[in-house]
Amino acid sequence: MDYIFGYGSLVSQYSRLHYSDIKSEALSATLKGWYRAWCVSYPDERATYAGALRNATRLLDGVLIASEIDEGITQRERGYQFTLVNTKDISVDSPESVFSETDRVWICETLRTDIATVANPLPQSYVDTCISGCLEAKGVNGAIKFIQQTQGWDCVWINDRHLHQVPRYPRYTPVSVKQAALIDELLDQQGVLKFRYS
Repeated sequence: MDYIFGYGSLVSQYSRLHYSDIKSEALSATLKGWYRAWCVSYPDERATYAGALRNATRLLDGVLIASEIDEGITQRERGYQFTLVNTKDISVDSPESVFSETDRVWICETLRTDIATVANPLPQSYVDTCISGCLEAKGVNGAIKFIQQTQGWDCVWINDRHLHQVPRYPRYTPVSVKQAALIDELLDQQGVLKFRYS
């Protein structure tokens, strides 16, 4: 079976299902030897997103999603390359989940690192999608780990969480007022929050 190790918007069930038709449940997991940063520019979407980079000493929290690498997911992740990771480097939170010898796990590896710019900023709608997914899949502690494990918060980061504005991130997960307040609280606790919302 093929799996994708999701560490950004793919952690969100809403984003997976509504924009990529991925119906499989996600398994909470941790990958050794990788880390996450705001470093993948999509000029056609005028935004910068999360990327995975190699580092032997780091850990990356995410989810395992059973999915083929089809045309739809390839288009969604066109700013990345699908790279096989060693299943021995993955710990799955569910004890009954064991890989078979034929299982393959892919990660969307960063092709190049870009700094978020005014032309291609980090959108809050993307941050909301990622963190709401973490809250759903891994709870508050998982969301905190996401914030702590991600590099590059001090970047060009725009507030597009407005009632009358179309979110910059086209595969966004809508968040309620309560969810938004919790996301802001967690970002503030970790010392990275740039915006205050009303």
